[in-house]
Amino acid sequence: MKKLQLLAALVATFLFVGVANASITGSSHDFGGQAWSGSQVCAPCHTPHNAIAKDANGAEVAAPLWNHTLSTATYTLYVDASGNGVTADVDQNSKLCLSCHDGTVALDSFGGKSGTQFITNNKAILGTDLSNDHPIGDNAIWPTPNPSFMVDPALRNAAGIMPLRPMADGKLAVGCTSCHEPHNRKGTTHMLWVNNGISGTTVDGRPVNGSLLCLNCHKK
Repeated sequence: MKKLQLLAALVATFLFVGVANASITGSSHDFGGQAWSGSQVCAPCHTPHNAIAKDANGAEVAAPLWNHTLSTATYTLYVDASGNGVTADVDQNSKLCLSCHDGTVALDSFGGKSGTQFITNNKAILGTDLSNDHPIGDNAIWPTPNPSFMVDPALRNAAGIMPLRPMADGKLAVGCTSCHEPHNRKGTTHMLWVNNGISGTTVDGRPVNGSLLCLNCHKK
């Protein structure tokens, strides 16, 4: 009986820790410990009142109750192996990410304030030239019908991971939040939807040895 009780306690502890770690608290997006945030975890991105409803172009903001100043930058996106990029649009969810990560808007520019605290981790600053990054937005419109060399996105939707994001014209595209879960609900390195460095089974049933996130989209 004592062994069963100990096992139950260990399982409960494991589950509690797992849930606690799989959240924004303690993640790279937890700004509650920063003086510039006013000890607010959520306010740098969200607000219950006077939210930003549309961007500078009049497009509806994708996130609920958005509070952070949006970037007005334009982006050069990846096109092909030649490295030649073109200026193109990205989905609304990616624009929210880039409002901090393109390095043009301060982290503490929220609630109508003009901030001064920019990202200091150079690896997290993507800039506006994304020609050496994974295609997103206009350069990553999901093909219709779904080609045989790509995993059907309906399978990812059924699993609740790695969503495609709508462009202004309604087409679905790969965006920042197709790979990254900004609230860290999955508790993975780099806030990914799926730990990419482990073996596992893809949403279409293929056993793979690493690159699990990549192979949930690409068939190799």
